[in-house]
Amino acid sequence: MLTVEGRLGRAASVGAIAMLALCGCSLMPHERAVPPAMPDAWRDAPVAADVPLTDWWTQFDDPVLNQLIAEALANGSTVQIAALRVTEARAQAQSGIATNLPSLSAFGSGDYSRDTGASHAGTERMTGTYGPQVSWEVPLFGRIQAAVAGARANVQSARADQRGAQVTLAADVAQAYINLRAAQNGYAALSQLADSSGQLADILETSANAGITSPADAANARRLAESTRAQLADLVIAARRAENTLATLRGLSPGTETQAMKTALETPGPTPTLMLQGAPAAPADLIRLRPDVAQAEAQTLLAAAALGDARANMLPQLNLTGAIGVTRNIIGSNVTDTTPVLSATPLITIPLFDWGALRAASRQRNAQFRESLISYKQTVAEAVAEAENALAALDQGQQRLQAARNAEAAALRSDNGSRAAYGAGLQSLADRLQADQQLIDARVTRINAEQSEASAAIAVFRAFGGGPSLVAQPRTTNGAGAP
Repeated sequence: MLTVEGRLGRAASVGAIAMLALCGCSLMPHERAVPPAMPDAWRDAPVAADVPLTDWWTQFDDPVLNQLIAEALANGSTVQIAALRVTEARAQAQSGIATNLPSLSAFGSGDYSRDTGASHAGTERMTGTYGPQVSWEVPLFGRIQAAVAGARANVQSARADQRGAQVTLAADVAQAYINLRAAQNGYAALSQLADSSGQLADILETSANAGITSPADAANARRLAESTRAQLADLVIAARRAENTLATLRGLSPGTETQAMKTALETPGPTPTLMLQGAPAAPADLIRLRPDVAQAEAQTLLAAAALGDARANMLPQLNLTGAIGVTRNIIGSNVTDTTPVLSATPLITIPLFDWGALRAASRQRNAQFRESLISYKQTVAEAVAEAENALAALDQGQQRLQAARNAEAAALRSDNGSRAAYGAGLQSLADRLQADQQLIDARVTRINAEQSEASAAIAVFRAFGGGPSLVAQPRTTNGAGAP
């Protein structure tokens, strides 16, 4: 049998019931993030089917690049940190929701007495009371809804950060690899040009000594030869920087590459290019692909939850505390009544006068919520602009590359004709070397155009958020994607 310690008045009981009914009443704002008007189509994208975004780097058709990005996504420090932040956000979400639920604890206390009277001198008595205790701040006015919304938004923001880290990492690895190949190929072409320029300078110096050509022409030829050779140092530095970047992005210290990867990177290869025939996605799909847009949306949800909580703080709060205590004898005479005692204490707190602090906090949260809505629209607008700029740069880069390839082909035909004329004795060695220099110049221009076009393609995929998936998602036993 249980006895109840304390009584609630009828008015208090009715008020508590009314408070409980308000648990589902939310004070969160009804406005949601709305994107600005989106264009119907991209202005500078080729008219063709959308290019698939998933694992976009494989479209460069370079096995070494594929391996580098796979290693980076598996071992890169940025993605590992981002993954841990998702775990942290989920744990924080569980903790935040749990604070709005009842908590159960155990309590224990003791009471000691000693009779010092003449007739009962030395009599001792000690009793102990123990039992469970429940406390709960009832989440009125949608506090639990705000907590859940804020928790989900936190997780969404962390997952957007993780997604953004993957997009950035894949693009950075691809860019570093493009830079490496361009530096290697540029070094080879400039070395040939420097050698040819040096030979031409030697010929002109000999002719100048014989009085056939002017010393100024010979000096100018030597200047061009040495200037070309001086450019080789920059390409060596660029190649070393790209190699070190590729190592650090994959979680390695520079100089600790495996022998197989070191050989693959040092083996000459063409600069990969990707001639896109269409935009990676339609303008309307850009919102769901961009990690920064997802994070901006999450910030609006967090701000909405904070505003709802601030509004609820201005209204009454109800705290319930209950306990069941059992008293047992420890020392001395036995306790005859060991009936459990149930105690329940409701506490209603009503803010009356706080110098406007709660209202000021609510206005502050409201302003932050409005700011987040504006920031969301601005983020979407900037994403559209970045995509448009990237597509325009890619379009012009592809045209530049095609022109550079045409120029190299024309220079090759001219060089073949010069070679034949020199072999027939119809052209001097100096003219022959000049034709060779023109071919190498055209080759260097083509290499630079390849690097620019590949960089523009990477920028396009970066602008479109890298696609719906960068890594294979874990699978459950029934084949469905894990949450």
